[in-house]
Amino acid sequence: MADDVINTVDQKDYWRQAVRPPGAELLQLTNTLDQCIASFLQVRDSVPFGHWEAPAEGKALSHLMVRNLQAALVMARADEGLAGAAWASTRVVFEHAVRIIWLLYPNDPFERECRWLGFLKDTERFHKLVAEAMENDPTSSGGPIHRDRANKMRTFREGVTAKLPTGYAPQRPPSFEQMLQSVDSAEMYRFYREGSQYVHGSMWGTALYRTNLGNDAEFGDFTHTVHWVLPLRLCWLSLRNAGRILLDRLQAPQCDWEQLGHAVDHDFQKLAETLTDAAVVPPPSTEAAPPHP
Repeated sequence: MADDVINTVDQKDYWRQAVRPPGAELLQLTNTLDQCIASFLQVRDSVPFGHWEAPAEGKALSHLMVRNLQAALVMARADEGLAGAAWASTRVVFEHAVRIIWLLYPNDPFERECRWLGFLKDTERFHKLVAEAMENDPTSSGGPIHRDRANKMRTFREGVTAKLPTGYAPQRPPSFEQMLQSVDSAEMYRFYREGSQYVHGSMWGTALYRTNLGNDAEFGDFTHTVHWVLPLRLCWLSLRNAGRILLDRLQAPQCDWEQLGHAVDHDFQKLAETLTDAAVVPPPSTEAAPPHP
């Protein structure tokens, strides 16, 4: 019988111990970002829903964005060694922010609704594909549920489309890279690519645990405080820029983004001052972030 490693009396519970407990500066930054989230949510939830679908979807998507941002902050507080895992949440935060910005970017509310209809059709297609997969699986019984959801969405989508003014038609969402290009932020795509390396398990992601190649390879946990600078900076820029346009389209007052930004920049500066024994990865410029129209 194999040894029960997990329940061995002298097991040291390595998986429960922080590889690198977070320093005071990183903890302060996470607290400040929490305050930024709280300020955004307080203002966002101060206004009722209107009759437009696009801002309502933007609000729903901002829930998902914020939850992933909070997940990254939880990991930062628990263990600096979780930087690689936090990149997965960061990439999600960034993607959600860009989707919110693209959805709400046009000044014309009917054009925003056309983009929302494209999102709706994508979800309808998702249910159809899941239904097909489940109907082809003799052990599954959930196909009709997804088929019914797809049909209801199609009926609703076609009804809304029929009421659009002349000259308007649903817009299919472009690729993520094309979304960035359409909001004049093509240069930000490199950060999405970097985050993807951790999600897909490329050698860029595994470099946190391996250095060099061949006979010179070394294995271990090489995560460092420096690896938190870029993902947390990207989280902040995503919250700020998606938050700005969402609050505008919800006709809500704006947060004091300037004051919040000063507090975040101060904490990043304090964090950077601790990075004397590692090559600092420069954070993305605040000027390169997806803009507010």
